[in-house]
Amino acid sequence: MLNMIWIALIFIGTLVAVGRDLVDLSTNRYQNGREMEIALQLDPPADRLLKPSNAYPCTVILEPGAYGKWSGQSFQGTGPIRQKAEFFSTGRDKGTLHILVDDRTPPLLKEIFKVQKNTAYLLARTRFGDSFQTIRPAYLSFDPIRFTKVQAITNDGLIHYATVAVELAVGLIGIMSLWLGLMKIAEQAGLIERLARALRGITTRLFPDVPADHPAMGAMIMNISANMLGLGNAATPLGLKAMEELSKLNKQPGTATDAMCTFLVINTSNVQLIPATVIAIRAASGSANPTEILGPVIVATAINTVIGVMVVKLMARLPFFKNQLKSGRS
Repeated sequence: MLNMIWIALIFIGTLVAVGRDLVDLSTNRYQNGREMEIALQLDPPADRLLKPSNAYPCTVILEPGAYGKWSGQSFQGTGPIRQKAEFFSTGRDKGTLHILVDDRTPPLLKEIFKVQKNTAYLLARTRFGDSFQTIRPAYLSFDPIRFTKVQAITNDGLIHYATVAVELAVGLIGIMSLWLGLMKIAEQAGLIERLARALRGITTRLFPDVPADHPAMGAMIMNISANMLGLGNAATPLGLKAMEELSKLNKQPGTATDAMCTFLVINTSNVQLIPATVIAIRAASGSANPTEILGPVIVATAINTVIGVMVVKLMARLPFFKNQLKSGRS
C-alpha cells in the first residue's frame, strides 16, 4: 500500500512538473531566442579589436526600460543596475559574458542563473552594436532553457536522492554492525535482564490489570528494555509477543484494553538511552561528534514518554472510552 502511495505521488509530481513546463514554454518565461539591450563598459577600456580567449573585466549596465521590455518584469529602483562581469571574445564584436550574481541582480536573471547550475557566474552570449565607445551598446542572450521542472524532479530529485539513499545505507553498515554487536554482547552478558528487573516495579504500576507473573509482563519489560538500548530489531518480536499475550487477557476481542493502549504509547515513545540508529546516521553523514546527542535524546524521549503515559491514563478515565470498552466497540 505504501509503495502505491509513493508511486502515485511521483506520478502526480511529474504531471504537475510537465504542466508547469508547458506553461513556461507557452509564455516563453525564460525569453528563449530574445536579446536584451545592455551597455557594456570595459574596465579598463580596451582597444577596438578584442583578442580571442582573453578575459576582459567589465561592467554590465542594465537599464530598467530595456530589462522590462525584454522580461516583462521590473526591478527595484529607477536607475540602472551595474553588474560586474568578465568578457571573453569569440570573434569580431561578439563573445561570452560571465556575470557575477549578487543581491542587485534582477529576479529573472537570478532564475536563469539557478537553472544553469553554475555556482560561479551567470553565463550569457553578447554581441556589440555599431558603436566602439568606452561604454558600448550590446545585446545579451542566453542558451534556450526548457523543461526545468521535469529536470528538477528527475535529476535533482529522484536520481539524486536515490544516490544519497544508497550512500547512506552503505555508510550505515559499519556503524550499525558495531552498535548491534555491542548491544548483543550486553544482551548475552545479562544487561537487558538486569534492566528488566529494575523496571519491574514501574511496569506493575503502569499495567495494574496484568499479573506480575504473566508472560505478557515479561515480554513488555523485555521490549521496553531493548528499545531503551536501541535494539529495535530485538524489540520488534518482543513487542508482538507482548501484544499476543495481552490479547489473551482481553475479555472483549476487537477492543484494545487499557494495558494495550498504554504499552503501545510506551513502545512508540520509549525512552532512548542509546539511540544507536540516530548515532549511526550521524556518523554516516560525516558528523564530527555523532554521540553528542545522547543527553538531549534522553531528556526529549523521557518527556515524550511521561506525557504519552499521562495522556493515555487520563483518556482511559473518560466515560466515553469506558462505555466503549463495556459495549465492546473498537
